[in-house]
Amino acid sequence: MAISMTGFGSADAQWERWSCQVEIRSVNQRFLDIRCRLPLGFQTLEADFKKQIKLVCTRGKVDCSIRLEKGDGEEKLKLNPERAKIFNELLIEFEELSGRKVNVEARDLSSINIIEENKSGEPPVECEEVIRDSLAKAIEGLQEMKQREGQAMHDDIKGRLSSCGQILNKIEKLSQDEPGRYRERLQERLTQLNDGTQLNPERLEQEIALLADRLDISEEVVRIRTHLEHMDDILAQNEVGKKAEFLMQELNREVNTIASKSNHAGISQASVEIKSELEKVREQLQNIE
Repeated sequence: MAISMTGFGSADAQWERWSCQVEIRSVNQRFLDIRCRLPLGFQTLEADFKKQIKLVCTRGKVDCSIRLEKGDGEEKLKLNPERAKIFNELLIEFEELSGRKVNVEARDLSSINIIEENKSGEPPVECEEVIRDSLAKAIEGLQEMKQREGQAMHDDIKGRLSSCGQILNKIEKLSQDEPGRYRERLQERLTQLNDGTQLNPERLEQEIALLADRLDISEEVVRIRTHLEHMDDILAQNEVGKKAEFLMQELNREVNTIASKSNHAGISQASVEIKSELEKVREQLQNIE
């Protein structure tokens, strides 16, 4: 089965007041490049997580984002007892010395860090298991998407290669009529230029035979058909790589040769159609892992 380099997987999990979100994205790239962003305190797990991702990714750029957040069950603000005690003593002393009452608002307490953000408690070690489970589910989702897209690309490539074969049959049929067309055109031309001299039929046939030999595309047709069969075998064996790239180059070269040999408008148009299909196949092959 063909596997796409493009995919996405995500998973969410909960443990007490902690929530974990994992997202994995992969895009096309010639070599494998995995980057992980982990919560504070869990960076030591990065190497292990990369090994797990490598089990389903052999090429491409992969971004793995893991977020760990604390829920709203705990107060977001807290009182700093030590600072509050010191501030209260200073406030009483100031009022006694100044002889006036001081009004204190909540924002004043915040500005002098008596009321502050509650940052107590780092993620407990139990969160590691939650992260691992979420990562496994996200990797599974990534793999499923890569397989679905890979199958779609495989079917598309197969269809385009089949289309190339059908167009090639059309070219082969048109080329069989070429000698007759050249004979008619040559006779017509010679008749226009004839000054009354008797034409030698044998010499005329020799010239037509030489011209037909120079314009013969049967070898190119056979090689293209063989290359298309090899491409089918490569797709069936899931061995897309340098061999497929080489065959694509050879297919384009043979089609260019056909186009350069023939003056037939139908063959020229058909050659353009094959090249268009081959270009789309080449683009799809670059997306396969």
